[in-house]
Amino acid sequence: MNASSPMVVMVLSLALISGGWGALMRVKSRQHAGIPGVRLSPIPTRDKTGALVRSNSVALPLFAPGYRANPGDIDDTELRTLPPDTTFGRVIYEKPGSQLKVQTSVILMGADRTSIHQPEFCLTGNGWAIRDRSTRRIPFDRIEGGGLDVRRFDSRIQFRNPDGTAQEAGSVYVFWFVADGQWTASHWTRTLWMTRDLLTDNVLQRWAYISYFAVCEPGKEDATFNQVCDLIRTTVPKFQISGIRTQ
Repeated sequence: MNASSPMVVMVLSLALISGGWGALMRVKSRQHAGIPGVRLSPIPTRDKTGALVRSNSVALPLFAPGYRANPGDIDDTELRTLPPDTTFGRVIYEKPGSQLKVQTSVILMGADRTSIHQPEFCLTGNGWAIRDRSTRRIPFDRIEGGGLDVRRFDSRIQFRNPDGTAQEAGSVYVFWFVADGQWTASHWTRTLWMTRDLLTDNVLQRWAYISYFAVCEPGKEDATFNQVCDLIRTTVPKFQISGIRTQ
């Protein structure tokens, strides 16, 4: 290689970078937003102080047979870190006569793809240690194919009670992703499909990240997961559009 080769390599690299950036800008200028795979509601979203943060929300049901349902608020960290065009849905479901309490959340992206991040961040950022990860199929007649594939994370957290004694709690976190006519349990598949649709059809799909989170006693994760599955079958047809069979 002669003395001028480093300069040639640099020039070619800059040309490739410029060309790639130009291609991305052309794609972005032509792209249009996809249709959400979840229903929206005019019910506003509020923060912990009760202040209005969004004029609408994802239409999580506030009536679910066998459960008490109350709107959940959006915390300051989410409002600070997620883009302003993010749409939220949050409801707390409690089953009378049991200890089951489930936070159901939906994060729907707008034009900014950073609304949805790796699900691990939600748990580890709040002090939970993930002990087991798996993909499960929930038998579900209302879903095309007869089942809903979800990711399940079992986690533990240690804390101290007001009297200073140490205690451990477990949790079950169930999630998946939905867009227009698409649904998957895999974060990486969602990312791949989003890129494919953007490059081939100039469509930026508005992916929704759906999650169900329940705290439980250590060792009761399987029983809690089965209860969460029942809640999913009860509530999902009320707000998810993609993959849902009409009755």
